[in-house]
Order: sequence, then C-alpha cells, then structure tokens
Amino acid sequence: MVFCFAYPSDLEQAYAFYCARYKDIEWNDFLKLGISSFMMKFNSMPESEPLYTIIKSRSMRTSEIKDKDEKRYWNKLKRINRIPDEYFSSKEILLDLSRVAKENKL
Repeated sequence: MVFCFAYPSDLEQAYAFYCARYKDIEWNDFLKLGISSFMMKFNSMPESEPLYTIIKSRSMRTSEIKDKDEKRYWNKLKRINRIPDEYFSSKEILLDLSRVAKENKL
C-alpha cells in the first residue's frame, strides 16, 4: 500500500474515508487517533472507496496489463495520484508537526 501521512491530500482523503465509514469526528480529533486503531480500520478499506483506488493506482504495475485501454486508464490515475517528489528531512517534519500542534493546541 502506498499511502503518505505527510502528504496533505492523502491525509484529507483518509479523514473523509474515516468520517464516512466510521464516525464523523473533528479534524483535530482525527489527528489524535492512535496509529494502530487507525490502521486497523484503514486496512479493512473496501475496494469501493475512492482512497483505495488512489492507493492501488500508485502501486499498480501497468507494464503487466495487456489491455491497452485499461493500461491507459491506470497510467493516467498513476500520474494524477502521484505523491510529489518533495523531500523533507525528519527534522523538518518534526518541526512542522510541532508547529501545527502548538497552533491547534494538541
């Protein structure tokens, strides 16, 4: 599974999935969820969820698809849902998380 907690778009999609499927909670409460409880729910995501398709498109090996239209479809989704090639050091991520936590009084 290719999912990035540091990528805002993925986090927003995960929040929408969680609220729609389990419990409509505030954004700050969602950010406070423990990783293990979130991952249990996340790993049981049905294929009908839009986030499932996004994640699948990132890990799909399109070179193994024979049908041209299907291959074109997955290549397009792979391109659209690509995680940007940005690199942040662990230190930068921790500083940013700490700033956001202070702003939101987490």
